[in-house]
Amino acid sequence: MEQMEKSKVYSEKGFLEKIKLCLSKKPLPSPTDRKKFDHDFAISTSFHGVHNIVQNRSKIRKVLWLVVVLGSVSLVIWQIYSRLVNYFTWPTTTSIEVQYVEKMEFPAVTFCNLNRFQTEAVAKFGVIIFLWHIVSKVLHLQEITANSTDSREATDFVASHQNFSIAEFIRNKGFYLNNSTLLDCDFFGKPCSPKDFAHVFTEYGNCFTFNHGETIQTKRKVSVSGRGFRLLFNVNQEAFTDSPALGFVDAGITFVIHGPKKVPQFDGLGLLSPVGMHTRVTIRQVKVNTPEKLKCNPNIKLQNFSSYSTSGCLKECKAQHIKKQCGCLPFLLPGNGIECDLQKYYSCVSPALDHIEFKELCTVGTHNSSCPVSCEETEYPATISYSSFPSQKALNYLSKKLNQSRKYIRENLVKIEINYSDLNYKITQQQKAVSVSELLAELGGQLGLFCGASLITIIEIIEYIVTSFYWICIFFLLKIPDTTQWTPPPQHPGNKNRIEEC
Repeated sequence: MEQMEKSKVYSEKGFLEKIKLCLSKKPLPSPTDRKKFDHDFAISTSFHGVHNIVQNRSKIRKVLWLVVVLGSVSLVIWQIYSRLVNYFTWPTTTSIEVQYVEKMEFPAVTFCNLNRFQTEAVAKFGVIIFLWHIVSKVLHLQEITANSTDSREATDFVASHQNFSIAEFIRNKGFYLNNSTLLDCDFFGKPCSPKDFAHVFTEYGNCFTFNHGETIQTKRKVSVSGRGFRLLFNVNQEAFTDSPALGFVDAGITFVIHGPKKVPQFDGLGLLSPVGMHTRVTIRQVKVNTPEKLKCNPNIKLQNFSSYSTSGCLKECKAQHIKKQCGCLPFLLPGNGIECDLQKYYSCVSPALDHIEFKELCTVGTHNSSCPVSCEETEYPATISYSSFPSQKALNYLSKKLNQSRKYIRENLVKIEINYSDLNYKITQQQKAVSVSELLAELGGQLGLFCGASLITIIEIIEYIVTSFYWICIFFLLKIPDTTQWTPPPQHPGNKNRIEEC
């Protein structure tokens, strides 16, 4: 061990000796040479004002020019700092471009009945509405307000129906789409039927999507504006019902317009068409592009959806946390796993959702959030107008055709029409307000305005600093004392037999 330490000391000594030997061959500049070097730099540099400090003989002028130069340097440092801070906050500008096309892809439309459950099923299982209110909490957080009777009935129902599947119950006993509820369907002159709609679960129970991306072989494109997608629904208020205590007091159809491969999202985005009305919806297509450096992350891929969306990402995020905590998966969320029963919803899923919300485990918006905004998003802003439906003459016609009373026609029929306003789409693109070249131009402008400096000036200053630092290093290294020289230990009279090591 001691031998290794000695070898290390000797090697360090040899290295320092080599450095000293190398530097000793280079002449150390005299104080006069160093002073002349500083003076030559001051009078020859392109940094304005410095030569005035050196060449002026008047001390007052020297002080004035020193104040001016220091003030200018302070201002240019402040300006450069503010420009850099502004650049790295990623300010953006928005550009809008209009593209005219001959054909446009038609969006998907998801329809739901505002009365979500069959009256017969609710009469037999009255607690099912409250249970669905709890189950659908996974789609949108809500306050579960219920009296003691509802809670007690729900607890008793869960305890007595261990194998009850609320998913199958809603699928079979919720709103359905057939020839009795969809009386007429026309897509740009071509008839459509309930078979053209795909079933999907939402907070409204059974909903049905037209032009869903996974059910069509080819994209539906339209070439005429002003005409579009026409439907006539029969909401049949006698056959379907809901709970006014939970806020469901309307009658009609709610629908949302979205991309064919996107998840329908009703929370705050659904459009309403009441009974006895003709709802005309005129849409436009807007494509929004968000730069990667702002809020989006193009590398995120969803496991259960073909394209990225914040709503789909939130569902997968919630599913991941619930599956980890509860060992099961709510049927309203995507993924593969054991379906949570009603007892799990009460004991684990509902508290897990509260925990996710409180801890902000699934967030939307920024680049670093769990679900950032999409880099490419297609939106369909809508303009809605209403008219009374049907007219007196049409009322008589429909009453005879459907063999129903005039009152029934007024209280149950809903007509919806959706079309494009123009065959064009807008591309809204966010881009950096300040590019690298613009940043360099601003920095160069500030240097030139306050100091008359340029890139050449910066190189001159760097050369001066490096040369001065080099001379300082030579000076100190040549003055390093030889601290590694070995000094023999003192001799003690009683230790004649002590072994000295050299």
